[in-house]
Amino acid sequence: LMVMLYVLALVFREFLGRNTYENIYEYFNSVPRSFYTLYRCSLGDCSTIFGTPIFEHVQVHYGYMLSSFYSLTQFLITIGLFNVICAIFVETTLATNKAIAAEKKQ
Repeated sequence: LMVMLYVLALVFREFLGRNTYENIYEYFNSVPRSFYTLYRCSLGDCSTIFGTPIFEHVQVHYGYMLSSFYSLTQFLITIGLFNVICAIFVETTLATNKAIAAEKKQ
C-alpha cells in the first residue's frame, strides 16, 4: 500500500504541484506533502481545511481525466487491500479447521 501511495504521490506532485491553483497547490507542492495528502485521502479524509473535497478543485482546474484516474486507483487500492485481508482470514480459518479435523481423527 505504501509503495503504491508513494508512486501516486510522485505522479500527483508532477501533475498537480506545478501550478499554483488555490486548494490544490498547497496539498501537492512537494512529494512528502503529496504523500501525506494521498494517505489522508486513502483513509477517507480527502478535504481541504475548509471542508471542501480536494478532487472537486482538481476536477475544476484539470478536468475529469485526472480525478477519474484518482478515483480508479483509490478503488483498486481499496478492493485489492480488502481482498488480501479477506484472503488472510480465509486461509487462517481453513488451516485451523484442517488442524482441528486432523486432531479429531487421532
